[in-house]
Amino acid sequence: MVDMSGAALEFAQIITTAAEEIFATMIFLDLTAGTPLTEGKDDLGCYVTAMIGLSGDFNAMLGVHCPARVGMAIGGAMLGMDLDEVDADTKDALGEITNMLAGGLKEAFAEKEVGLHLAIPTTISGNSYKLSAPSGSNRILIPFDIDAGRFYVDLKYSLT
Repeated sequence: MVDMSGAALEFAQIITTAAEEIFATMIFLDLTAGTPLTEGKDDLGCYVTAMIGLSGDFNAMLGVHCPARVGMAIGGAMLGMDLDEVDADTKDALGEITNMLAGGLKEAFAEKEVGLHLAIPTTISGNSYKLSAPSGSNRILIPFDIDAGRFYVDLKYSLT
């Protein structure tokens, strides 16, 4: 089972390791992780968000939040093409990255006999949206920097 006292740190380590591996092997962009936060504003000033739900021995929603230029840089690097708008290609690439990050969580916890199931990734975009989770849920927010700018990986979870 997940150690509830150290869950945020454990989640942050797994997500950071998975992100570093994904960016090194599939996206080929230098990535720097910032200090994980357990609190923060829900309006991150981002234009595109890819999310995926996790259920099983704990429940969570994993999100990747990007300003448009950062999402296009990540999607373009992953797909090997120039992207000049947040289109279906950008959204698909970010959805796949979110899926791979969630897969990293699933794999890490499977080794501890913690069962997880992944939903289908969903992507939203626009100039004004806020994400929220039920009261009482926990959060870990990890900022990442690439040359194009900063993006965030956000995990809202409940261990009950």
